[in-house]
Amino acid sequence: MNLGERIQWISEDTLEVQLGEPIAKTTLSSVEKISDWIRSVKPEWLIDHCYGFGVLSLIVRPELVTTSLVLDELNGVLNRATSEFSDVDSKFIEIPVCYAPEFGLDLQSISETTQLSLPEIIDLHSGREYLVLATGFVPGFAYLGETDDRIHLPRRDTPRTRIPAGSVAIAENQTVVYPRETPGGWHIVGRMPGSIVSSTKNSIDAKLTMGSLVRFKPISLDEFRIIEESHASD
Repeated sequence: MNLGERIQWISEDTLEVQLGEPIAKTTLSSVEKISDWIRSVKPEWLIDHCYGFGVLSLIVRPELVTTSLVLDELNGVLNRATSEFSDVDSKFIEIPVCYAPEFGLDLQSISETTQLSLPEIIDLHSGREYLVLATGFVPGFAYLGETDDRIHLPRRDTPRTRIPAGSVAIAENQTVVYPRETPGGWHIVGRMPGSIVSSTKNSIDAKLTMGSLVRFKPISLDEFRIIEESHASD
């Protein structure tokens, strides 16, 4: 694969790379290769990256990089064997989620709409593995798919102005974890303890990256509090 002219600056520190059709296998394979390479090499010119709808966005240190350098690097990565960086680290991530009523704000309305019991909704949501399909919106935000078709729902008619960080939510055929407090129109089913992202002055470490497989593990309210307290003391 050769990226050719499919790369451009959209701001003084951001490059966009057009990779192809958003959920085509070749596009997702390209994103996986690039993400593996980034985790392995950690290029000094790169601050962060995210993928969404066929476009890879690279936040860079412009003083350290040129378009031709990025083009050469990425073309080299895409022409390597898929497995070359695939063993850098585990791609499977288990996320503990508390589905208690104080966190699963929309479980009751989901139940009324779908005619499913609360335990059935929780089992359907937590009973499968999800693939990271895209990243974006805010750093660390990842779109995971696909949910069971019995809990496919359109987004809420009235979005919330504040969704707490760590909230786990569903809409359409996808599920997400909110990495920080933001507005949002997804149906909230639970909350994870701790944080899905960590950051330093120069970079953001997002746990959910392209190619990751994710499973949600139901935990009790007591378990949530214990884990939350352990994160607070770190």
